[in-house]
Amino acid sequence: MSEMTSIKIATEVKDRLNHLKVHPRETYSDLIARLASCVQTEQTPWYIPLIHVRIQGVVRELRRPIEISIEMDEGEYIMYNHEYRLLVVAPDLSEGLKDIIDEFEENWNDFVQQDESVLLGSAIDLRRKFLALLSEEA
Repeated sequence: MSEMTSIKIATEVKDRLNHLKVHPRETYSDLIARLASCVQTEQTPWYIPLIHVRIQGVVRELRRPIEISIEMDEGEYIMYNHEYRLLVVAPDLSEGLKDIIDEFEENWNDFVQQDESVLLGSAIDLRRKFLALLSEEA
């Protein structure tokens, strides 16, 4: 059995902890350990700017960077930007960035290279967003 120590907590905090127990017999020590573990493993996303993309094999600089959100889950990087419909999962950041650039190029081909008359409302909006990223149409 591990060493124990006494702590004092306010009655109000004790009542709140009681509501967080997974079962009535869970000890406060186990409850606090579980909560601490959740806090330690929960990470907020961080962001990197995507400044250059590839369009039809040519590297182009964007007018303004696209913010790519990055999260870790079970040792993999989840990289995304909802506005431009970008999402990849990769084992490392370098591969993830390559995949994001590939995903950007695929979306460019699907929305910008496509005949606008076959696109529907949200696809037309996305097409315009893509075109606004470059100084002239690629």
